[in-house]
Amino acid sequence: MSTTLLPHEARAQLAADALVAAIGGNCAVLISTADGFDLAHAGGRAAEPARLAAMMSSFSAVGAAASQEAGIGLPRCMVVESTQGRLVVRCLQLAGNPIVIMLLTDKSVLLGLALNQLAAIERSLNAA
Repeated sequence: MSTTLLPHEARAQLAADALVAAIGGNCAVLISTADGFDLAHAGGRAAEPARLAAMMSSFSAVGAAASQEAGIGLPRCMVVESTQGRLVVRCLQLAGNPIVIMLLTDKSVLLGLALNQLAAIERSLNAA
């Protein structure tokens, strides 16, 4: 980890690394700002962080609009179940700023494990 990282980027990188360590296997983590800028990423699955960060911004905005329209409050988690894996997105705050954590897993990772570990990362970020 570079010492030139801003404090929130350093915290995001620690969280990304911890999430990959907790999930294990073939996964990737991307933490981005709500407006689509990559803060941190980790893991073994190949993906272009800048492009995914921009897509996650749009995805979280659609989730927010759908949640508001349905009258169910603010979105916390969204899941894309695909033939070869999952994309699990958690919307939360880091130092008062909205961020998006994307966890990309293969199909061997249980959804409950992914959700539990994302919740643990959120608690650790809020406790710091």
